[in-house]
Amino acid sequence: MNLINFKKILKIFSILLTSAILLVMIIVTAALIFLSKKINQPVSYLLNTPYQTLKNNEFKNQKSINFLILGLDKRDDRLEKTETTDTIMIAFLNLNNGQIKITSIPRDLWDYQLNTKINNIYPLSLSNKQPFDFLQTNFSRLTGIPIEKTIIFTTQNLIDFVEIIGGVDVFLDKVFMDNKYPNPEYITNPKAPIYKTISFDAGWNHLSESNITEFVRSRKSAETAIGGGTDIGRIERQQSLIDAIIKKIKTKEFIIDYSNLIKLYNFWHNQINTNLTDKNLTSIGIILQKQIKNISLTKIELTIGSNEKEGQIYHPENFINKQWVFIPADKEYKNFHQFFQSNFLLY
Repeated sequence: MNLINFKKILKIFSILLTSAILLVMIIVTAALIFLSKKINQPVSYLLNTPYQTLKNNEFKNQKSINFLILGLDKRDDRLEKTETTDTIMIAFLNLNNGQIKITSIPRDLWDYQLNTKINNIYPLSLSNKQPFDFLQTNFSRLTGIPIEKTIIFTTQNLIDFVEIIGGVDVFLDKVFMDNKYPNPEYITNPKAPIYKTISFDAGWNHLSESNITEFVRSRKSAETAIGGGTDIGRIERQQSLIDAIIKKIKTKEFIIDYSNLIKLYNFWHNQINTNLTDKNLTSIGIILQKQIKNISLTKIELTIGSNEKEGQIYHPENFINKQWVFIPADKEYKNFHQFFQSNFLLY
């Protein structure tokens, strides 16, 4: 091959390489513009967030993160007026392997320092200048572990989320029926019955936007948790729901559909009340990118005893301030702290 032919080939190769680079740049730019419109964020934000995260990942030296999860069922109608949180969970994320542990704390647990049930801590936070700090400080005090991030969702948020992911299937060991479930029609029509009957079969149940609220809110289906009733029975169903959701959204079929991810991002960004930022999520995502398939949920249950010598909490014979409550085995919450420290800390 002479020099002239070599130069021609080199020139053609350079043109092809330059064209390929330009084509890739055009495709990437078009994709960024498309994505920025879908999630209503500027292109600069899409570029800067991962760049800043790679430059300084705030969680890179941590082994785990503890979250406070609050379920808010705000009501102001004929049936109820409340801003308390009926769902209270502590979640632990192991950044080494993607494993998640979750414990639900009964809403009726008594807080001796604030002189109230813990489901009233959220309403108290609303008058604080730093509500998330107030929540995390108080639940860190109660559990004896650092709470770093908080997620607050409403009943409507749950309905919208389940609709986005196309419903979810949950397995029940036995049937449960609630004859005293609050009838939503009564709110607008006082002539309608105050209560209605709902039921879920033993085995697999498909939960969608039409029945998810009934599944997570019902607590009158029996006098015991074993029968599916009481707050403890409700807690068990809520934890089973979370487990089913995690299993669904980490599947390959769900993840490869980019429209699902866009919908989830918009839902998270526009509807959920949290101090978990996009940079936080990106930081966690980068750390766990190789652990997606390994992400799993373990439910850790508090032991509820019949007296102060059994379990972490129990129901006393006497009410406090005329309220039915759970109280810790000791007023210093030492046993309670030990439970969380042994399950939610990595040393």
